[in-house]
Amino acid sequence: MLAAGLGLLLKKQAPFISIGTIALSFILSVMSPFIVSTPSIISYPWFELLGLKINFGMLIDGLSVVMGSVVAFVSLLIAIYSYRYMYGDWGHTRYWYFFSFFVGSMLLLVYASNLIVLLIGWEGTTLASYALIGHWYTDEDEERWVGDKGRYALGVPMWFTPSQSGVRAMVVTSFGDIGFITGIGMLYKVSGTLSIYVIEKNITQIITALNKNNLLIPFLIAFTMGAFAKSAQFPFHEWLVTAMTGPSSISALIHAATMVNAGVYLLLRFVPILLGGAVKAGLYSSLNIFFTYVLIIGAFTAFMMASMAIASNELKLILAYSTASQIGYMFMGIGAAYFISTPSIALFASLSHFISQALFKAAMFMAAGVLIEEFSSRYIKDMAGAYSKMKLTAIAFLLASLSLSGIPPFSGFWDKDLILESTLQSGNLIAYLLGIIGAFLTSFYIFRAFTMVFVNKGDEKLKEKEIKEAHPVMLWPYFVLGLLSLLFGIFWYFPNGGLSALIYRFVYAQTYTPLLIGSIYFNPLDVGISVTIAFVGLLTALYIYKARREIILSNVTLNKLRDFLYDRWEINSLYYKAFVYSLNSFASILRKSVEFGAFDRFYHNLVPRFILAAGERFRKFQHGDIGKYLLTLLTGTLVLLIIGFVILVMMYG
Repeated sequence: MLAAGLGLLLKKQAPFISIGTIALSFILSVMSPFIVSTPSIISYPWFELLGLKINFGMLIDGLSVVMGSVVAFVSLLIAIYSYRYMYGDWGHTRYWYFFSFFVGSMLLLVYASNLIVLLIGWEGTTLASYALIGHWYTDEDEERWVGDKGRYALGVPMWFTPSQSGVRAMVVTSFGDIGFITGIGMLYKVSGTLSIYVIEKNITQIITALNKNNLLIPFLIAFTMGAFAKSAQFPFHEWLVTAMTGPSSISALIHAATMVNAGVYLLLRFVPILLGGAVKAGLYSSLNIFFTYVLIIGAFTAFMMASMAIASNELKLILAYSTASQIGYMFMGIGAAYFISTPSIALFASLSHFISQALFKAAMFMAAGVLIEEFSSRYIKDMAGAYSKMKLTAIAFLLASLSLSGIPPFSGFWDKDLILESTLQSGNLIAYLLGIIGAFLTSFYIFRAFTMVFVNKGDEKLKEKEIKEAHPVMLWPYFVLGLLSLLFGIFWYFPNGGLSALIYRFVYAQTYTPLLIGSIYFNPLDVGISVTIAFVGLLTALYIYKARREIILSNVTLNKLRDFLYDRWEINSLYYKAFVYSLNSFASILRKSVEFGAFDRFYHNLVPRFILAAGERFRKFQHGDIGKYLLTLLTGTLVLLIIGFVILVMMYG
């Protein structure tokens, strides 16, 4: 936050201030367990409101340290990339102000020890996302838009400008926050506190009181609504799709390190508290509906967004679909945690997938930014032959794609498989099947894009273009992340449990809400299914798009399906018809019937006529005869005296 203010004062030094403070945040996050005991709360009196004392506090435990370290590290690499990517941009100072504000807000909510501080960070990410998604708010450059200009679905335009997309992001996520704030209010009403630590200590009484008033499930739905909106889960997913109008560095920041992961963090923070309290209160079965809801919504989002990605032609748009889909898997793991004997394993699978996604998705978006700038197009068909000019970028993108696809030993394989195994153990076959199909589609769509961009050869015009590898300041951040997605996977499980065992025990043992720690075990049959599905998707994409066999998909029925997927299941169009257009029509009716109808007649006809008529009557008394004026004054005075005398007589007899 301080960096944001300093950046405004020292405009030329803004990027260095931002990079330096984020680097400091990363160092402090990593070192925090050695500086203070874990877990611990550092709290200072802040302000008092209506008798409630609010402290500015930080909660340092296994979860916040891991989340904070990953957020700060990935944000740091994106900031370094941004230095060159945004060099000379006309909104340079504004960009760095909101970049710092964005990262600071995310770290604030991760380390918050009470819900007020968490909410401030939460809303800070919303405000920053609005500014950064709409960074090029003049809407002049159509290459910054999302969607095909001139394309309609159900009569609704399917292209979006930066200014429009920024508003969409703020409106949709803020709508979810209505539920979140309502949930916070309900929680405070029952518990009398906003401290996460105190809530954890009193969770049994809180759950019992909510259940007694039949408010437990409504509270959970409301409290987590903000998480679903922030993390772009159905039906709140549309804002994330059009957020691609912002700079590619911001797409990487939103999708990999900050905003969309806020919802995942909120659930990872409170689900262990909720499960522990429900067991002690004897109300564990009462949570069945809620966790089924989380599991199904996550699985459906994972499948739905992956299906949209297979038809998309815009590189960043494919990656945007992928983000919502992968977060769907994280929600699947959180939902499945309730149904299995060792919930901490499923929760850890979601946390691990957050780490994997942060690595490979940030690499992909930064590489995509370079490709779009070099080829002056956001469409993958215009980037064919990129490998011949950008070999290092191709390698980084390949490493990230293999991790996203769940190919062993990449990091994305281990945690996604663990999520699928947990889902299968939960007994919800619908969610499991959606997850498996989504895994196939994931491998297919990302290698469809990779094949069209890097494997296929470009046309003769490519030789004439001055396509070159990214500047080292831009290249190395995403190349390092690509390598890390491989290294994290190699050491994830081996040797002796690997990094997964260290992180797992650190997070779920170093916390105020410890959970039972189990052994991470992979069922060979489940692993075989997962790996086979991933490879089949990869090879299918190569078979179709390397030899350009798209012709096999050109019959009428498949074209209609392709258009349906390309238009995002026409959900955006339905939203516009149900809400935007209908409310506009209602406002138009009110304007015609009230503003320019009854109200207009009343305000511009009846009121003026009444005043004119009254003026005419009162004007008769203004005839200039001073004697009559004095007579009227004396008469009025006499009447008032008589009235006063009568009142006194009535009061005192």
